Amino acid sequence: MEYVIGVDSGGTHVTGLALSLSGEVLAERKAGIGNVFIDEEHAVRNLEKVVSELLLQFGADKCQYILLGIAGVETAGNAEQLEEKFKKEFNQKIVIISDAKLALLNGLKGSDGTLVISGTGSIVYGRQGHHFSRYGGWGAMLGDTGSAYKIAERAMKHCLKQYDEGEPSLLMYPLLRLLASDTLPQAVKTYNSLDRAAIAGLAEDIAKQAIDGNQEAKTVLKIEATALADEVWGLMKQYQRPMPTSLALSGSVLVHNVIFRETLVKELRKHLPELKPIVVTSNNAIGAIYWPRWQ
Repeated sequence: MEYVIGVDSGGTHVTGLALSLSGEVLAERKAGIGNVFIDEEHAVRNLEKVVSELLLQFGADKCQYILLGIAGVETAGNAEQLEEKFKKEFNQKIVIISDAKLALLNGLKGSDGTLVISGTGSIVYGRQGHHFSRYGGWGAMLGDTGSAYKIAERAMKHCLKQYDEGEPSLLMYPLLRLLASDTLPQAVKTYNSLDRAAIAGLAEDIAKQAIDGNQEAKTVLKIEATALADEVWGLMKQYQRPMPTSLALSGSVLVHNVIFRETLVKELRKHLPELKPIVVTSNNAIGAIYWPRWQ
């Protein structure tokens, strides 16, 4: 049976799928870190492991192509070198794109439209015809609008403003509990000692507070969702008319946080009432079967 291999190579792990030409998942393989900008040596080793295991299981002669969506490849600028390396190693047709473009391909099933990702960080991608656009995604210090990281940051800043003004905050005690602190100054010290992922992890509890009726938590979510919607529209208004109306929503914040997701969609429909949101829950490696639609 003929098949293709799709690989989603992200910051924390690599997921490879062998896929029938109709999109059925035949097998899955996983490995560790997959970001070639952060750690190229280990990322390449993990990619080799996943691909070789799938080729061995299903036969190299039956594989039509291998599509690798690799985190950090655009920043590192080494896509061509990696393509050549893997072509020689596996004797297969190899295509390398970024993991974000793979998510766009999968989320829209090869059609034109927009992808917004909000997880630990955030970024917006778009495709119209053969033209790709990007907006945001500049990291925690300069970007990542509407991400889990920025939700946590905004919640902390809100509490600090209330504290400085001598006003009570409905968010302070939940944040003190999350940061295992007795006072807000102590919580600030703890917060500043955390890494990016740990700070982003606070957003899940903030979302729970909002669902439970904490109005300040709701406000934090809505402000960040509106800010991210502005970035999505910043990309979309660059499209030629008629604009593609499909919007793929990916990442933990958009998939699991209903208040955030509904706010973002509501804000965008002020500009584009016919917007068609699609919540993406499938593994992005499945996007490999849609690759021919981009040719």
